This record gives sequence, structure tokens and C-alpha cells, in this order.
Amino acid sequence: MSTGSENKLQSWSYENTEEQSHVITLTQDEKKQVKNIIEQFPPLDLESIHDDLLTRVQLASFQLPYRIVERILRFRRSPEKGVLLVRNLPTDPELPPTPKDARPSPQKKTHSSEYTLLIHMLFLGEPIIYTEEKEGKLINDICPVQGTDHTQEHTGSKKSFPFHTENAFHPYRPDHLGLICLRSDHDQKAQTPVASIIDALPLLPSAAITLLRKPLYRIRPTQMFKHHEDDQQMVAVLSGSLLEPDMRMHFRLMEGINPEAQWALDQLKSTLQQVALHYVLTPGDLFLINNRRVVHGRSTFTPCYDGNDRWIQRMFTVQDFQRSSFSRGKGQHLCVPLHVEFSVH
Repeated sequence: MSTGSENKLQSWSYENTEEQSHVITLTQDEKKQVKNIIEQFPPLDLESIHDDLLTRVQLASFQLPYRIVERILRFRRSPEKGVLLVRNLPTDPELPPTPKDARPSPQKKTHSSEYTLLIHMLFLGEPIIYTEEKEGKLINDICPVQGTDHTQEHTGSKKSFPFHTENAFHPYRPDHLGLICLRSDHDQKAQTPVASIIDALPLLPSAAITLLRKPLYRIRPTQMFKHHEDDQQMVAVLSGSLLEPDMRMHFRLMEGINPEAQWALDQLKSTLQQVALHYVLTPGDLFLINNRRVVHGRSTFTPCYDGNDRWIQRMFTVQDFQRSSFSRGKGQHLCVPLHVEFSVH
């Protein structure tokens, strides 16, 4: 069950108004309004979230407070720096222990967090799921797992998870991801750093930008997507608009194929670290990230494996759902395995 530690969490203080502009905190009346909407929904079967339910949730989402709907729609159409943090959302009345295996907890009997993710994320696009990731679940549990402390993956903790575009190697990578915090780490020190290409671009030399727009970069899939040891793609890091480009980046799994390309990549890495913002997520926080403009990561923290460790849930959406139709069955949100996708193209 939930302990009193959640009630002692302190809000993360921002040092300037620039960061504050990406944060919206619900009033108590707005929080109650969201809670009343969520209570309309049926018990959630995480194994089968079907289109009828998604339609019902999306229709209900227009009952959200006008201020919240407006900010999310503006975020989708004009993402600026590509992040929006919504705070003081309703939380589950009681939480079971944080899952030890980072899988859905059978002891979690209420679904405030899951419905909060759905009701906000559906403004940003259509849910997309990947066969290899989290058993193909639409909503993922992100928790530290004992024995994987030093891995630079979602289950790690003792090593920071470096900046990356989510599923950067995938042809149908998400346009947005949402992270909702159910429980903070014990010390309330685990940070989710983010960095936007919009902030980094003016600081880059033109020569670096030119190189980053060419397919001079080898990227490998993360371990869960890997099928062969030599799996890799050649990609450009930047694409699209010259002023507001898309970015495909992975600090750990991407490298330039020649010294000049690697120089440009190193320039971008350094600049992204300079412009990074760091957020500590607390219960009731929903963090929305534009995955085409922003890289994100995770700092180190110390788990205790006592049932009260950090617990985040995550969901992905895409704006152009039709684009991935070849990779999905009719009426499905689950993409075929990546190695199958590559074998037929």
C-alpha cells in the first residue's frame, strides 16, 4: 500500500520564468474536475485497450478544464521547446508496492494514472505500440529492477540514461510520449533531463548543421529490439525544416561514419547538454515530450527495492497513424517486430 512518503514530496522549484512557461499547475477545482471525469470510466483491462474505449475517453477529454485543453492543443500545434509539464493531477487513492519486475501490478485496483495518461495523450495523436517493448502493452510501467542497476535502460538506476530520441532507430517512432509519475524515488533526486533542438540550433556552427542533415550516422537498436548483432541503419540526425528541424538522436547508440561526421555529432551533444532543462517528477505530474524535437534521459538515483521506489507510467502517440498501417493489423495499434519490418522493405 502507499506510504506517507508521497505526502512529503516537495515541489521542484524552477529558477527562471523561461522554465515556468512550460509548466501548468492545476487548481484544486480543476483537479476535482479531472477526477470526476476519470471516475466515469469502467475498470481498465490493460491487456485489451480497444478502440471503443479510446473513443469514449477522447470524447470525455473535451470535458477537461478549458485552460488545460487549450495548453495541450497549443503544445501540439506550436510545441516551442517541445515539453509541457502538467502538475497536481489526480492520483490513485492507494498504491500497491512498486512492481519489482517493471510489469503491470496485479495489485493495482484503481486506474487514475492510466486514464490520466490516456485522456491527455489522445489530444496529441493515436496510440502506437511496439511488439518488442514491454510485451506490447499500450501503457508501460517504468521502475528500477534489482540486478539491472547499472544498465543504461529503463530498468537501471545507478547509471544515468543518456539523452535519446525514443525508439530513434524505428521507422514509426513516436511523435510524443507521456510520462506520469505515480511515486518518486526515496530521495526525490531522480531527474528527467530534456533538451530541445530549437534551443541548440542557434549555438551550432553551420558546418555542423550541414553534416548533421546528411545520412552519415550509424544507429543501432536498443537491446530489446536487437535481432542480429550487426543490426544498424544509416540515418541523418536532422531533417525537415531548416529553422525547426526534426531530430533523431541517441547519445549511446549513434556514431558518425567519418571524423567530420563524428565532430558534428559531438558538437550537437555538447550543445544539447548546455541547453538542457532538468525536472524532478512527483506524484500527480504528467510530462509531455515532443519526441521529434526533444531528447530526454534520466539521472542516477538509489533504489531500495522496498516497494516504495520510483514508479512512472509511459505511453506513445503518433500524429500520422496511417503511415504505420503496413506494420499493423486492422484496428490494431501494435507494430510487427522490427526485424520483420526491415525484412520486407
